[in-house]
Amino acid sequence: MAKGEMEFIRRLTPLLEKETEAAMVGIGDDMAVLAFPSDQLLISTDMIMDGVDFQSNRHSWTDIGYKAMAVNLSDCAAMAVRPVAALCALSLQESLSIDDALGIMSGVRECGREFGCPVVGGDTNSWSAPTAVCITVAARPAGDRPPLRRSGARPDDMLCLTGPVGGSILSRHLRPRPRIDAAIEINRALEPRAMIDVSDGLAIDLWRVLDASGCGAEIDKTALARMIHADAHQLAKQDGVSPRDHALYDGEDFELLIALPASTNDEQLRTFGLSRIGRFTKQAGCRLIGRGETIEIQRRGWEHFR
Repeated sequence: MAKGEMEFIRRLTPLLEKETEAAMVGIGDDMAVLAFPSDQLLISTDMIMDGVDFQSNRHSWTDIGYKAMAVNLSDCAAMAVRPVAALCALSLQESLSIDDALGIMSGVRECGREFGCPVVGGDTNSWSAPTAVCITVAARPAGDRPPLRRSGARPDDMLCLTGPVGGSILSRHLRPRPRIDAAIEINRALEPRAMIDVSDGLAIDLWRVLDASGCGAEIDKTALARMIHADAHQLAKQDGVSPRDHALYDGEDFELLIALPASTNDEQLRTFGLSRIGRFTKQAGCRLIGRGETIEIQRRGWEHFR
């Protein structure tokens, strides 16, 4: 059987869309050529690595590829924009076969097709170190709404979540569901002030919004308890860490954390499946409040270079 990068590209090319709405020139040339009706082009890139973000001796290459694309698409959800095309760069451990590489690309392509983001190019290398997969996504604004940023939260705004958090390592971290459609609809209908995806942990990602917005936050204990995922409770039985700490600090939930105007009513929240867990404050810092006590929420979660 033929080997080498050229053989991999030969076998990969028929699997990838050569022509899309955005790609005038796709895989096969030195650069992809994209056409956009908007004058705004948003770019995001993220890398996942063997031994850190996945375990190649336990996880399938297809699931690994799916995750690589999904974590990038979650950044599109965080800004409520529509992905249009992606590049994929593979740094493959040199013992891997072309079929292994095609397995990764199968997962990348599967996720991309689900969310309207075809792969239009990339690069492939091999080395003696563990495998890394890097995706770069291009996106454009959805409709007439500008991209959301982290910096718009104001005191008294609601602090809301799109879904439960914690314990993702048990079952959800390989196949997350980027909340792109929900984010775009929320941005259109509710005019949120700020948004971020919960990738590194609820606490640290909330702190990023607070730093960018120049305000503080209070999380209600009872409301947070309702948003602890069943996986967090299961993981707590295994490792002795409280379900609440898993919810605050685990990461890779890829739900959205949103600042909404205080005037947003309960019916609007229910319509979009949102749960209020607290509010933004003038007082700096981040606190968990309720039942007669206040607990400072640490600025921690998943970080590289720790």
